[in-house]
Amino acid sequence: MALTINSNLSALQGQNQLNQTQKAKDKLLAQLSASKTTNNAANNPANAAISEALLAQINGNNQAINNANDGISLAQTADGALNQLQSNTQQIQELAIQAGNGALSPSNRQALQQQVDQLTQANSAIVQSTEFNGTPLLNSNATTTFQVGPNGSADNQVNISGVNLAAAPASGGLNSYNANLNATGTIDISTQAGALAAQQSTNTDLNTLANTRSTLGSISNRFEASINNLQTASVNTAAANSRISDTDFAAATAQLAAKQILGQTGLAAQAQANIGPRAALSLLG
Repeated sequence: MALTINSNLSALQGQNQLNQTQKAKDKLLAQLSASKTTNNAANNPANAAISEALLAQINGNNQAINNANDGISLAQTADGALNQLQSNTQQIQELAIQAGNGALSPSNRQALQQQVDQLTQANSAIVQSTEFNGTPLLNSNATTTFQVGPNGSADNQVNISGVNLAAAPASGGLNSYNANLNATGTIDISTQAGALAAQQSTNTDLNTLANTRSTLGSISNRFEASINNLQTASVNTAAANSRISDTDFAAATAQLAAKQILGQTGLAAQAQANIGPRAALSLLG
């Protein structure tokens, strides 16, 4: 091999190898510091794209879980109000049965009527005022839709049909409801005949309330099932993303050690490559 001074191919090749080794070390250090192999899309464009799609799926699942929890909260708010309506209506029924007793005097029934009036006014106030985040729950036919999945398809939605207890009893409303919150005689037990009729109307109201609570309970169970499914999907998707994007510290540190040794070897080789030109200069001496 000729001895030259102007061109030191061995040194140039060694320098090129050192540059590549240094870049590999920088890449590994970046992955270790960020704990991700996809911290730079240029490192692995395909994995970076897949990871971003998986992250979008995870974020969508997590938000859908929050939406489903909002749906449960709405159903629980309505159910709490319905529970109180049931309790009040049961008291009205007891008073109606008591007023049906022929041994009572008109003044006795009037005292019972006052209690019934208080309870019907309370029921009316509950029907009118129960809401969730500004949405009326017991006096509207509007349907509330919750998205419980990361996609906008219909199978990712749960609908809660409106409950309108302010409607006429024949349309699903309550006999104990009156739009005038101060109304009296909404349910009349001031006579024995009225007391018997009131017993029938309160039975109807209790059936309406029980059916409505049953429907809300079923919807709450559906939300719970959606949450369980979303949580499982989110965990599995996170595991898949981890396999693609998270740094394997054992492998990365082993590779870094190898690159560091290779760098040291390259420096030694570079020093050796520089001996040739010095040897050529020594011939001139």
